[in-house]
Amino acid sequence: MAQSPSVLQKLSHMYPQMSPSQQAIADVILRDPESSAFYNVAEMAKEANVSESTVTRFATFLGCSGFPGLSRELQEMVRSRLTTGQRFQLSRSITKEEQTVMQHFEEDVHNLNLMIERIDLQALERVVKLLLAAKRIGIVSSRSTLALGTFFDFYLNLLHKDTLLFSGEPRTVDRLHRLQADDVIVGIGFARYTRFSVDCLAIGKQRGAKIVGITDYPSSPLCQYADEVLYTPTGIASHMESFVAPMSLLTAILRSMFHQDSEKATRLLTEMEDAWSGLGIYFDPNKS
Repeated sequence: MAQSPSVLQKLSHMYPQMSPSQQAIADVILRDPESSAFYNVAEMAKEANVSESTVTRFATFLGCSGFPGLSRELQEMVRSRLTTGQRFQLSRSITKEEQTVMQHFEEDVHNLNLMIERIDLQALERVVKLLLAAKRIGIVSSRSTLALGTFFDFYLNLLHKDTLLFSGEPRTVDRLHRLQADDVIVGIGFARYTRFSVDCLAIGKQRGAKIVGITDYPSSPLCQYADEVLYTPTGIASHMESFVAPMSLLTAILRSMFHQDSEKATRLLTEMEDAWSGLGIYFDPNKS
């Protein structure tokens, strides 16, 4: 029996059909499900800057039995995840510095659990098929997300995929004209979104390429150009984003690609292993 979609999955799927007021409420919940789960109607309305009646209608729109039904779904979801952090709670150290480090780990685990709640597995499967069939794959990632793009680019090349990495560096922009209708662009971007990333997806869309967005919220500007979107949170209580969940998502995509094209992957990796050995790429203690 298929598992019913979680409330976060419903929010993501239904977001494009929502009114601006409904999207404001959805943004509040998606940004901080734990706090939202325990808001009353007045508190939710205040956070979203909408009326209380709008919050009530929003809950009904989602198929819940009023706002109490929405709260109940959110609270059940939150409580089901509470045990995930118990090991960290038990292992907190006495010193404040070590306690802060453990809190960072907990926040990363929280982001992974939040992604699991929201992930659309069918969309992920469609993305994998798009990438396997693509003649060329463009990867748009700039500033801090460049690390994610570089990782993705490296492993796509091990599958012998023709890739173009658009980082914001001027020479990479000139490669946009190479994109065609049988190519796929993967845009990776999180708040704060860079103008470069949004503009690249817009140009790719104009050239007929398929667009895959990897981002944090349905309100992300990357979504307006995307044919497929996969959501992953990055937020922690810091000036830095947490890329633990996005890296896990990219790894899942790559592993699925290698698994679905396993014969080709095995052959290519064997050939490359021979080349690496001949070039002395990796340290060999027997030859030191």
